[in-house]
Amino acid sequence: MKRVDRLAELAALLRGRESTTVPLLAEELAVSERTVLRDLATLRDQGQPILTESGHGGGVRLERDRGIVAVHFSIDELIALWMAATLSARATSLPWSAAAKRALDKVLASLPRPRARLLQAVSKRVVVGRPASPRVYAELGQASPLLLAAVERCFTASLCVAFEYVDRHGAATERTVEPHGLLVETPAFYLLARDLEKRAVRIFRLDRIRRARVLEDRPFTADLDSVHAELLAQRAAPPSAGA
Repeated sequence: MKRVDRLAELAALLRGRESTTVPLLAEELAVSERTVLRDLATLRDQGQPILTESGHGGGVRLERDRGIVAVHFSIDELIALWMAATLSARATSLPWSAAAKRALDKVLASLPRPRARLLQAVSKRVVVGRPASPRVYAELGQASPLLLAAVERCFTASLCVAFEYVDRHGAATERTVEPHGLLVETPAFYLLARDLEKRAVRIFRLDRIRRARVLEDRPFTADLDSVHAELLAQRAAPPSAGA
């Protein structure tokens, strides 16, 4: 049994009983008592209210009045927690911002390795910059829930997305893009994307996107570093008509 599965099974055994012992747990999990003790310490570090009693048999029980239950986060929920804690930490004047970061660290430490790797890969594509300028703040619109759901889906699953984009002059164009990165300039959000028709990197402000459609049959390989380098090269090159 993998350790992550064993920890889940151990937590389930503790929730299902008023009290048990280390030897009984070791027998049921087919591991040594020393392994059970290590696993109990891990669960305790993850926030499980586990009480152990000294003496023969090594009594073990959950502190029921703490109301702890197993919580399984989806990858979207984990990204939301990571985003909230990161933005809170950047705003150093906010109360409890440091506590939010510590709480997130505890959640991340408890994740199975594949899920932790996926969260790490997605979070590296999110860049938190300076707050939005007064001009952007004044003109910023509200992104619809349907748009946000489409952006979340295409971003986390590395799928292309098609949408109508309204630029700062009010002109609307149809775009099909690979969303490689997300730039956060609170409260504004931007997609750093490769425009497949223009064959160039573009930045799209989310509140200017309309009628987004996730293209489930068009996956891509996310590469923020490459796209960022391409954007810098574009900006260094002489301007061309129709850019």
